[in-house]
Amino acid sequence: MRPPSSLPLSDPDLLEIYDGLEVPSPNVCREYIATKPECARHYGNQSARGGGFVQCPFGFTTRGFQFSGKTWFVSGVVAHPRFDTANERALAKKLPASRVSRTSVDSVVDLATAVERARADAIAEAAEVLPQAFHALRKLNGAIIQYSERAIEDFGEARSLLSIKSAAELMRNNFDILEALSNIEGMQSLPLDGTVNLFDLAFKMKRVYQEKAAARSISINVYGPRAIIKGSQKSFPLVPAVLLENAIKYGTTQEPVSVNISVKGTRVQLAVENRSNHPIDPVRCFERGARFASGVEGGGFGLFLAQEVVKAHYGSIVCETRSGTVRMVVDLPLINVIP
Repeated sequence: MRPPSSLPLSDPDLLEIYDGLEVPSPNVCREYIATKPECARHYGNQSARGGGFVQCPFGFTTRGFQFSGKTWFVSGVVAHPRFDTANERALAKKLPASRVSRTSVDSVVDLATAVERARADAIAEAAEVLPQAFHALRKLNGAIIQYSERAIEDFGEARSLLSIKSAAELMRNNFDILEALSNIEGMQSLPLDGTVNLFDLAFKMKRVYQEKAAARSISINVYGPRAIIKGSQKSFPLVPAVLLENAIKYGTTQEPVSVNISVKGTRVQLAVENRSNHPIDPVRCFERGARFASGVEGGGFGLFLAQEVVKAHYGSIVCETRSGTVRMVVDLPLINVIP
């Protein structure tokens, strides 16, 4: 039996990667992964849990960490400090050459973190090297948003000012999509070094898109708790922006669009639901360039990009269609819920 393909396994001596679990550790781990189902379950649970020191079912001390959008592990018989279990003591006698300190394990993780940070900095630097015209347009659009916000503060929320601000923010979302399309690998590798409040972000996107929705007599409603996820504040806003834009674009006139945030244990779901008269394919809709109506704007790249961003946040996105209702559901790891 080969290890599950979702968990790559490496041999640190030969520098070869196998199917299964990435564990720079003695060869005995490869044998356990192949024959002991509790090993696969253990590391699968740690992939969802994140970092920190834990002990595997057979006594190895393991620390998980994030690198290049995936969960990796360093394992070994840790000499200090130990969990001091019978399994660990037995392994320490059986594999004396494998003993390391937790400080040594931390140094490996710190090195990987430094490499990822350097890579992210290089990607961010490269992303700034845009054509001058595109860069100038982005600066101009930012100035429009800034001036409209100041005018709204000084003169109140006049409808014309709100329309200008909304149009500029829509343009900023389009710039984000263009930038993501031009550097998908860079977008996928952005470090998840911040937090995102799903309700606040969804409500902000409602404000951005409500003018566009009103033009089709569509209302936008946002429900649910202020759930917090770990993520990139640069890439993740693209997700609710794309989902709302598609709900408005393919939605039925005078039918509302709802954004529901719900917490289920250690997971949180963001669901965007709308009525539609168009034949939306729930599988093909995430393909690059997929479109389901003639005469609608866009190149069919939004949902493809949203799926890539969600995957980079260790989540999933699915499309559910039933009796003229389209429901996009994003499932993500939850950090906290705040008042």
